[in-house]
Amino acid sequence: MKPLWIGTEMDRESAFFIQREEDKFPLDFLLFIPEKILSVTSASEEIVYEEGRDYILTSERTLSLPEGSRIPFKTNKEMHPEPESPQSIAACRDGVSHLFFGEGHVFHDLQVSVTYTHKGDEWQLPAPEFLLEALPGTISKLKTRKPMKIVLFGDSISAGANASGMTGAKPFMPPYGELVANELIKVYNTEIKYRNHSVGGTASGWGLENVNAVAEEKPDLAILAFGMNDASGRISLERYRTNIQKQMEKIREVQPEAEFILVATMTGNPEWTASAPDLYPQYRDELRSLCKRGVALADLTSVWTELLKRKRFSSITGNGVNHPNDFGHRIYAQVIMCLLRAFE
Repeated sequence: MKPLWIGTEMDRESAFFIQREEDKFPLDFLLFIPEKILSVTSASEEIVYEEGRDYILTSERTLSLPEGSRIPFKTNKEMHPEPESPQSIAACRDGVSHLFFGEGHVFHDLQVSVTYTHKGDEWQLPAPEFLLEALPGTISKLKTRKPMKIVLFGDSISAGANASGMTGAKPFMPPYGELVANELIKVYNTEIKYRNHSVGGTASGWGLENVNAVAEEKPDLAILAFGMNDASGRISLERYRTNIQKQMEKIREVQPEAEFILVATMTGNPEWTASAPDLYPQYRDELRSLCKRGVALADLTSVWTELLKRKRFSSITGNGVNHPNDFGHRIYAQVIMCLLRAFE
């Protein structure tokens, strides 16, 4: 749970190998330049891969697969299958092919986890900050070990889509909401009642229509996490902002002291026509405009954008288009935890 931008050890970074040309070895890229690779395993952690036999560090951040490697990979053609192909979804931006797609643990079964040491000086994005004044009531309750109720409300990402714990695949990692709740219990040694009212396929308008279920929980902290499906539906900035603002108002009608974390969504696959790269940062800015004392922003949009400068989308997705994998769920949890505790 230690944020990936802190320290000098990367723990279980995910990778997905693609063979771009017939005469080239399959490869993928690490986020940082490794000083020493400590382990490479299957995402399930059941198989330990061997350097030289299964993978080779061929350049500063590039791992490639030699002939006979046990690590699975896909060819570029398999990543862009013909229309009507199984495990594919329409609407690739090339206007011709589909995109490789799969719910459950399809991507998980093809990914590996890489743990390595590095210098710790490559992350360029300003790190999320722990600011006491942002969520004073929440932090006070945590520090004084008063029981707290946290409610998560969002779309399929928040419902836990493609986390291995939700798909029944090893290592059975919980989705990000549970990771946050469990970490708060561990760090603050306090009682946390956690509820998740997220539903897949929903957007902020649905959230406004159904927010009374969250309000009835009387949460001390509500985490509102809509945006991916709003962007795919090209919901206007004004409507998106209003939907989130009114969700908060309805919750505070029942629980006046409620505080909020507003989650700016990860970005979708840039090759997918339903992805809206122009809207994600604009939605983030609308959420930022709602932040004040008692309302904080968890900016996954900026973090995900920074990740994609160094890694391919296939390495950090759980389904190929709009869900995180285990590594992605951990990043969600890390960004949120930075608002709730200080890291050294």
